Amino acid sequence: MKKLYLPIAWGLAIIGIFALSSSFSDKSVHFFGMAGEREQIISFQYPVEVVKTIAMEGSEVGQGDQILIVRRDELDTELSSINQGIRKSLLQKQETKNTINSQLAKLKAKKQAVIADMDYQIHANERRYKTNLGILNSISDKQIKLGGKSGNTELEDLKRKRHFSVKAIEAEIDGLLTELNSASRPIDARINELQAQKEDLQRQNVRLSVKAKFDGRIGSLHFKAGELVPPFQPIMSVHSGTPRYIKGYINENISNDVKVGQAVWVNSIASNKDKKTLHGTVESLGNRIVEYPERLKKNPLVPAWGREVVVQLSNPENLLLFGEKVQVLLENPDKSATELSFLGVFNMISKANASENKDAGKVDINNITSKNSNIKAKKIEASAVLWNADAQHYLLINDEEKKDKAGVYIMTEEGEIVDKVSIKGIGKKGIDDLESISFDDGNFYILSSLSYNKKGNLKSKRRKFVRFKYSGTKATEQKKVDLYEVLDEIKDAKTTGTQLADFLETAIDSESMDVESHFVKDNNLYLGFKSPLLNGKALIIKISDVNSLFSGEIPQAHIWQTIGFSDPETGAQMHLSDMTLVDGQLFLLSVIDSGMKKSVLWHYHAMENELQPLHQFLGLKAEGLSYQEEKSRFMIVFDEGGDSKSKYSLFPYSISMAK
Repeated sequence: MKKLYLPIAWGLAIIGIFALSSSFSDKSVHFFGMAGEREQIISFQYPVEVVKTIAMEGSEVGQGDQILIVRRDELDTELSSINQGIRKSLLQKQETKNTINSQLAKLKAKKQAVIADMDYQIHANERRYKTNLGILNSISDKQIKLGGKSGNTELEDLKRKRHFSVKAIEAEIDGLLTELNSASRPIDARINELQAQKEDLQRQNVRLSVKAKFDGRIGSLHFKAGELVPPFQPIMSVHSGTPRYIKGYINENISNDVKVGQAVWVNSIASNKDKKTLHGTVESLGNRIVEYPERLKKNPLVPAWGREVVVQLSNPENLLLFGEKVQVLLENPDKSATELSFLGVFNMISKANASENKDAGKVDINNITSKNSNIKAKKIEASAVLWNADAQHYLLINDEEKKDKAGVYIMTEEGEIVDKVSIKGIGKKGIDDLESISFDDGNFYILSSLSYNKKGNLKSKRRKFVRFKYSGTKATEQKKVDLYEVLDEIKDAKTTGTQLADFLETAIDSESMDVESHFVKDNNLYLGFKSPLLNGKALIIKISDVNSLFSGEIPQAHIWQTIGFSDPETGAQMHLSDMTLVDGQLFLLSVIDSGMKKSVLWHYHAMENELQPLHQFLGLKAEGLSYQEEKSRFMIVFDEGGDSKSKYSLFPYSISMAK
C-alpha cells in the first residue's frame, strides 16, 4: 500500500498543477448573461384613454387574443368632420356639374335652333332663287343655269353664316366642358385627400383594440382603466411564455474560443438548486465591444467592456425568469472537476489525434462559388438542387427574376458552378421564377412557382412545368405545359374531391398560390404548396400520370399529405420550402420568412403522421434539398438574397439507419 503513495501523490500534484495553471490562464470557460425574449411594447403616437385591460400582469395570452381597448375622444370628431368635408365637396362638385350641364343644355338647344332657322332660310332662298330663274328663262332667249360663282350670292352668305354660327356655339360648349373638368379636378383632389385621411383614422380606430402578436404572458401594466396616456408612453408589454435567448458578454481582456453554432450550457445563478442545467447554441457573436449592463458588472463603480453573445436555448421547459442573471458554460458541467482535469491532460497528450474529430456532428455552411468567367456566383439565387448520379454532379436552380437570368447550372460536390445547361425558353421571355427540380425514369423536371409577382401580375413564364433530358450542357427532348391552367381545370373536374377543389379555388381566387417544391415519382407528380395553407398545414397533392399531362389531357388529382410545420423551439409558423422522396421516405425543408431567418430539415414518418427535426439552420433560408446516396448525405442550398452569395451545406445522414 505504501508503494502506491508516491504515484498517487504525483498524480494529485499533476492535477493540482493543471488546476492552478488554468486559474492563472487568460482563457475563460464561462461568461455571464441575462435571459430575454421578444417583447411586444404597446404604445400609441397620440394621447388615448384606457377603456379596458383584458388581462392582468403575469396572465397567459394566446396569439390573436384581445388584451387592451383604448379610446381617442377626438377620433370620432375628426371622422365626423372629414365625412362632412367629403359630403360638402361632393355637393359642391354636383352643384358645379348641374350649373354647367344646364348651360350646356341651353347651348345645345340654341345650336339646334340656329341650325333649324338657318336651314329654313337657306331652303327658302333656294326655292325663291329657283323660281326667279324659271321666270327669267321663260322670257329670255338664253338658258340661265342655277349655281356658279356669279349665281346666288345671298345663298352663299347664308351658308357661311350658318357655319360660323354653329362653330361659335360649339366653341362655347367646348369652353363649358373644359370649365367643368377644371372645376372638378381640385374638388376630386380634395375628396381624395379627405378619403385618405378618413382611411388612416379608420385604421387608427381598428388599432385601438390591441391583440397579442404571439403566445405569451402579460409583462408590465403601466396604466389602468380610465387613465389618460400621453403619446408614445408604454401602456403594457407582452413577452413569450419562457425566455428562449440569453444575451451574454465576454470580457474584452479574456480570450474565449466561442464560435457560432457551438454548444453551451446555461445555469441560473439563483440559489434555487432545483433549476437544472439548460442546453443552448451560440446563435450570433457581436462585432463590437460594448459596455456591460449594470447588473453584470462585478463592481457597479468600475466600467467593464466586452463582446456581445446571443445564445438560443433548446430546452422548451426551461424555468428561467425574464431578465434573470445566468452563467453560460463552454463545457458540460455534469463532468466532475477531476474528470475534466484528467481529460485536459489526456487532450494535451493526444491533441493531434483528437483534432481530427473536434468538429464531429458540426454542419459547415459554405459559399457557392464559380471560376467560370461567364457565371457570376454572387448573382446566383439558389432555389433548388438535384444530384445527378449518372453525371456525378449537381443541378442547381437559379431564381434571378429581376435580371431574367433564371436557369439550371452544373455544380460540383464542392459547391463550385462549372457551367450552365442550355434549355430553350428559360429566361427573359419563356420560363422564369424556377423553384424546384426533380428526376424520374430518365427525365428531369423543373417547375415555376405559379405565383404572382410583387407587382400583382401572374405572367405566363411563371406558370410553366418543364420536362427535359440533357447531354453535356444542352437540353434535349424538351416539353412544357401551363401547370396553373391545369390546376384550374382540375379544380372544376368532376373527379376532384371537394376539399381539394375548394383549396384550389381559394388559391386561385385569392391569388395566393405559391408552389416551391415538387418531385416526380413513378410517373406521378407531387406538388408541395408553400401557400395557401389548409387549416394551418402545408398541402401536398398527387397528380397521376405525368405523361398524359404533357399530352394535353387533364389528369386526376387528390390530396396526398397535409403537414403542419412549426418551429421546434418557439412554435412559430413555418412554411414548406422543398421536399424529396428517398427510398420511400419523405424529407422536407421548412423556413420562417418573417423576422429572424431560420430553416429546419425534417424526416416525416407517414405511419405515425409525425415530423422529426433532423437539423436546424439559424439565420439561413433553405431553398433546396437533395440526397446523395453514394455518400449518404443531403445537400441543402440557401438563398441569401440581395448581393450575398448563395450557400450550401452537406449534412451526413444514413437513410438505412433512419428506417
